Amino acid sequence: MAHAAVPTASKLSHYTPDLPPECKFCYTLSESSATDNGAVSNSQNAPRETIVHYFWLCPRVQDFWQRVSCFLQGIREDTSGPVFKVDLRVIITGFGAWARKILNADVMHGLAVWEIYRARAELSLDGKRLDGLAMFLRWKSAVIARILHDFYYSYSMIKAPHKFEKRWLTVSNRWYHFNPGDDELDGKISFRNESQQVAGRLHHIIQYHQQSATDDGTNAPAAPVNPPTVA
Repeated sequence: MAHAAVPTASKLSHYTPDLPPECKFCYTLSESSATDNGAVSNSQNAPRETIVHYFWLCPRVQDFWQRVSCFLQGIREDTSGPVFKVDLRVIITGFGAWARKILNADVMHGLAVWEIYRARAELSLDGKRLDGLAMFLRWKSAVIARILHDFYYSYSMIKAPHKFEKRWLTVSNRWYHFNPGDDELDGKISFRNESQQVAGRLHHIIQYHQQSATDDGTNAPAAPVNPPTVA
């Protein structure tokens, strides 16, 4: 069975999904007409929203992708070859072509696309409008949480540390350092150049998950919303 071809950027640019007729991400209430309840109204003269604009052309989203590009380029240990830069084709096809250059390319791409969708949904539901920097910082926090969760899950839950190593240690980087310690409970991940030093020792992460499960009244481990911080 043949796989469906990935649509080209030119085809996507003409596709109009079933979305609000204007991009409320691009405007402030002072720049757009508003209803009595403060929601931005749908103007007949406003440009139609498209998938390309939704995930690429919107100025706030462009700022977000620029920050993601600079961050992923900045943490590369191997800087040979072209500079990593997000463009429309990369957004459509994913970061897979850079799998040997940047960390866990599929997860980095998936969380970034999700962050855009999440921010749009929050605007529609709660009127919360994030700028590119806010989306970027939340994306980076989500990546940290994912790394610590995978560290905990691979070492503590399924006893398969090679799964964590394959996902997050195959590509060398300048962002975090992994120290396996003398035994597995001494394993530690330290993230560099953050506003607050974020680190995770496995035994601290296990305690965090156990406490989260107790607070939720369940026995299942919960993924940390904010990664545990260890002095």
